Amino acid sequence: MKMNVIRYNTSYRRSLKQKILTTAASLFAKHGIKAVKMDDISNELSISKRTLYEIYDNKELLLFECVKTRLEESERKTIEAVEKSENVMDLLIRIYRLRMEALRQTHPLFYVELTKYPDVLEYLQSKDEEKRKHNMEFVERGIREGYFRTDVDYPLVLELFDASNRYVLDHNETLGTALDRVLYNLIFVFLRGFCTKEGIEILDRFLEENEEMRMLRR
Repeated sequence: MKMNVIRYNTSYRRSLKQKILTTAASLFAKHGIKAVKMDDISNELSISKRTLYEIYDNKELLLFECVKTRLEESERKTIEAVEKSENVMDLLIRIYRLRMEALRQTHPLFYVELTKYPDVLEYLQSKDEEKRKHNMEFVERGIREGYFRTDVDYPLVLELFDASNRYVLDHNETLGTALDRVLYNLIFVFLRGFCTKEGIEILDRFLEENEEMRMLRR
């Protein structure tokens, strides 16, 4: 009987931990990090604050787990996109749609406030080298397939893109334009710059045929 109780408690705790993680991630994304208190999370789940703290000692630890899970889910979806894509331009468009979907579901302040949590920031920075490796593999595939130019300093371009992306996320409140519209223009300025004629034709066709893209251009 005692073993059954232990198993039940372990199973319940595991289930509750996942519910807390899912609920917290949703609240952080919807309202930003600072606006969400541990009380808000416990109230949303109808559990005591004490129960919440028994599983997650503090808000930063909970945020860290949310960010880690979010990134792992993004990586999983990216792998699926790679497996389904017929060529690098198809993959590029699939990934663009994934990023825009995530962006629209996340309060702009979420990205700004992440920088105030050292452990979270350190974790994200630890993934930078892996991200650069995948980006270069993507570029090399595009060159092989004839969609990306061969006369571009891609490490420099990718570094400039990352810097621009960080600036946009850090200053989105002062830009006076919806974040998805800003990033749309930023992304396609860079993309068209290193695409060959064949690559540009595919991008332009995507822009013309997609109603959502036409809305962002207005």
